[in-house]
Amino acid sequence: MFKVIAVDDEQNALNRFERLILQDSRLELVKTFTKPQEAAKFCEDNKIDIAFLDIEMPGMSGLELAEVLMDYNPYIEVVFITAYNQYALEAFKAHATGYLLKPLSRDDFTAQIDTMENKLKKPHEVDDDKIEINCFGAFSIKRAKDSEPLRFRTSKAEELLAFLIQNEGRARSKDMILDTLWPDVDLDKAANNFRVTCTYIRSTLVDYGYTDVLVRDHDDYSINTSRIKCDYLEFRNKMANPTTLQLAEVEELIKLYKGPYLENRFYEWADETKGWLETRYIQLLYRAGELYKEKSDTDAAIDSYEAILHVDLYEENALKELLTLKRKKLPTAAVMDYYDKYCESLMKEYGLEPSKEIRDFVKAL
Repeated sequence: MFKVIAVDDEQNALNRFERLILQDSRLELVKTFTKPQEAAKFCEDNKIDIAFLDIEMPGMSGLELAEVLMDYNPYIEVVFITAYNQYALEAFKAHATGYLLKPLSRDDFTAQIDTMENKLKKPHEVDDDKIEINCFGAFSIKRAKDSEPLRFRTSKAEELLAFLIQNEGRARSKDMILDTLWPDVDLDKAANNFRVTCTYIRSTLVDYGYTDVLVRDHDDYSINTSRIKCDYLEFRNKMANPTTLQLAEVEELIKLYKGPYLENRFYEWADETKGWLETRYIQLLYRAGELYKEKSDTDAAIDSYEAILHVDLYEENALKELLTLKRKKLPTAAVMDYYDKYCESLMKEYGLEPSKEIRDFVKAL
């Protein structure tokens, strides 16, 4: 039998619901509640299979209660019950299993249980592997066993995950998240968008066997970093003073940086971190160039300095190193040809010419 609760601020509606439950041998009505806060507290310590929730209730709406219940049990099935069908779309957006209109019909109720039965009988799969999240280059989230990334229903779901990952497991308050991700949206609407977004994230991750990635502690939210493998977190953890790193360490960190942080994601809150990471990456490339020169590996050193210019064409110290190394390997004409192409690219991208210092440096080669 499936354990069931019902929450409605109208006692008459609960009485009608209880009568329907008694007529279905698949269900065990554990308890009914007129106060959603009491239902939330009860479900914190008791495993429930199905929750039937009224949407409009004082103090805490059914949508808000559903989010709390899913925190306690990601596999709980939620069915919303209301007299107002304008809530139907919002309810389904929140990944409710179903939606019933008051007054409750026995046929509709039975049909809803029929729909849930197979799903509830199916054993839940839990993936013990860490979920892989890439923040350098194209942002993606996937299981190690899959070639294709997970698909979330909205771009905000991905953005919220990216924001929490950037905070490296540190909890962030709901208010801070609303101010950051929905800065220009009415507070009530932003709160609703946030609630639905959290539900999208949980339901998608649960479908793939991950129940404990998004963590909620009262009104604070974080990412469980022990359940993810992330290139950004690895880069941050291993990054020290670039000038003290040895070649193997430098090469490992450079390999992690597969492209700009959150490339093609235009998140204002990520700009400072993106700039910091790009600066560190350039420092790593300079360090790699120095270490390759010490090993007399000219080709690898050239690759390092060219990679710097690929990130920032106006890194003139990298250009100096590059031209000096090329001068050792190539005829003067070939070096000048490379320099001329560099000048064309600089003018095209920035509308600038090389500085006088660079022009004098090239004349002296």
